[in-house]
Amino acid sequence: MLQKSYSEGVGAGFPLTQNIRYQLAKTRVDDLFIKWLTLPQTQKLVHQLIKDVREGKQNNLITQPNAFFTNKMTMSGMSQSALLSSPNKKSSGPSTPPRADSFHEIKQRIPEDLSQSLTQSQIIQKKLRVEEVQNYDLVPQFYFPTQEINLQLQQEQNKIINEIFGKSEHIDASHFEQITTNLCGLCKYFTRMLMTAVEGTSNKISKTAFIKYWNQQLAQKEPKQRCFHILKKPKNEFIQFDDFKPFMKILLEQHPGLEFLQATPEFQERYADTVIHRIFYHLCRKDNNKITWRDFKSSNLFDILDVLGKEDDINKIRQYFSYEHFYVIYCKFWELDGDHDFHISKDDFSRYSSHGLSRKVVDRIFDQIPRRFRSQIDQKMSYEDFIYFILCEEDKTTLQSIEYWFKIIDLDDNGIITGFEMDYFYEELKQRMDYLNHEPILFHDFVCQMVDLLHPDNDILFKLSHFKQNLTVCGVFFNFLTNLNKLIAYENRDPFQVRNDIVDHPDFTDWDRFAFQEYVRLAMEEENQEQGEVFEGDNIWDNEDSKQ
Repeated sequence: MLQKSYSEGVGAGFPLTQNIRYQLAKTRVDDLFIKWLTLPQTQKLVHQLIKDVREGKQNNLITQPNAFFTNKMTMSGMSQSALLSSPNKKSSGPSTPPRADSFHEIKQRIPEDLSQSLTQSQIIQKKLRVEEVQNYDLVPQFYFPTQEINLQLQQEQNKIINEIFGKSEHIDASHFEQITTNLCGLCKYFTRMLMTAVEGTSNKISKTAFIKYWNQQLAQKEPKQRCFHILKKPKNEFIQFDDFKPFMKILLEQHPGLEFLQATPEFQERYADTVIHRIFYHLCRKDNNKITWRDFKSSNLFDILDVLGKEDDINKIRQYFSYEHFYVIYCKFWELDGDHDFHISKDDFSRYSSHGLSRKVVDRIFDQIPRRFRSQIDQKMSYEDFIYFILCEEDKTTLQSIEYWFKIIDLDDNGIITGFEMDYFYEELKQRMDYLNHEPILFHDFVCQMVDLLHPDNDILFKLSHFKQNLTVCGVFFNFLTNLNKLIAYENRDPFQVRNDIVDHPDFTDWDRFAFQEYVRLAMEEENQEQGEVFEGDNIWDNEDSKQ
């Protein structure tokens, strides 16, 4: 019933938050025009214009309403922008927009002998321009940037609050969820976090406390700003890793697609950490455990959270939250972690991708050239470090990945990859191809191909900007120098199969395709292992029967 009343009262066919934005945009000009008309200076001006019309007098505001926006405003010694532009100036009440020069100063700049050399028509035009400047002074200010409260919007918001609370002073989380989604425009899983921010508890919330918090903290913010505000600590202007944990705890408890994890708390924690690390990988460009408002605003996290509140299949949300992606990352790490101490040594790490990475690349990674390890154990890679690596390794079209691999190849750290540095890494892969009796690829041919695709300023001097402008080429370039298996796979690729993969999943990223293929492989291996255990068990029972 409540939802029906919202649609009827605000606008059927549109979500409530979108309707609020629409009403705000629609009434903006009307509010400013009404506010302008109610000013004493405006009323005085309108009365004067009506009086002039009745008496038959001419006024440039009537005969030339667009006079303020013509290029003829330019006068000797002063441009149009100097006349119309003005610095923002706070005032206690309505006032004329200040200008850099007053009308009398402009008049004094005109040379005395100039009027003598002008023709009669030029003098008339000059007088009209002066009158335009005078009339410009008569137009009172009608836009006040400090007064952003829209009365109609405020009334609409109060109506929603009153309808949801009704006659009750307190409501529980199930009713407050409508406040979270319909009024605040947030994902429903923010309900308990919002209640905690208002009351300090997530059991019940009072109408008085919420209205106070709403007016002070959220009313003047857009939904994306509200999301950022609730996630971060009140004293900070950024989001840290631990700030996501309350949200992930609620998500694991309430999302239908994660119910099966409730029996395994240890995997709940691993899943939550993996999701948060993936968020920071994409949003935290400085890699300093701080997501600023600028980072959050330019990302798609808010939109993904909105989908998260509506989609019950967690695996359909491939960005950040897919359980299948977590499963692939965790299993890859577990396969390398031989002693299962949740840290990987250099020898363990070298087994990644069936020893596909060159030894030189492994040394550079463990020398922490592309990124410093977050591990507390020297010369060991933690789970967080591995997540960052595998995201960079399996999708070389992201800015983070390009910077990661560029630092590995750039031996002297001068911001340029030269032919010598490329040959240094390719030499090891060439030796391994000779050992495997695989026909080696000519280094000269590869360099020529990369020059044609990346268009460096000089012959073989590749800068980071060249890769950022050609994201699709980055995977080929860095795989050729770092990963033998991917190099051979690229040379032996089936163009028709590649095209079919793109057609079947046109919205998949390189990471999505890798995770999908690996998940299918891991699922088949697990199924085969389970069938093998069943067969082995059957044999045991058969043996027991034969003994009897």
